[in-house]
Amino acid sequence: AEIRRTLRFSQDDMARLLGVSYASVNRWENGHSGPTGTLLQVYRALDVAVRQGKTAEQILGERGGDAGETLHRIFHSAYGERR
Repeated sequence: AEIRRTLRFSQDDMARLLGVSYASVNRWENGHSGPTGTLLQVYRALDVAVRQGKTAEQILGERGGDAGETLHRIFHSAYGERR
C-alpha cells in the first residue's frame, strides 16, 4: 500500500498496471495474501525506484503503453542497465 500511495495510484490503478483484479490488490494490502513470482519482483522494483525518490512519471513514463514496455520501464528505472 505504501508503494501504491507514494505513486498516487488507487487500488484500481495498481491492479490495471499489474494486470490483476482490484480484489487481489485489496487482499495483498489487507494481509490476506501477497504477490508472488513475477508480480513480487515488480513490486520489489517499484519499491527500489520509489526509495530512490523517483516519481510515478519517472518510473512509468506515459501510461497506456504495452505491458512489456511498462515492465521494462519499471525495472530500468529501479536497476538501470546491468552489464
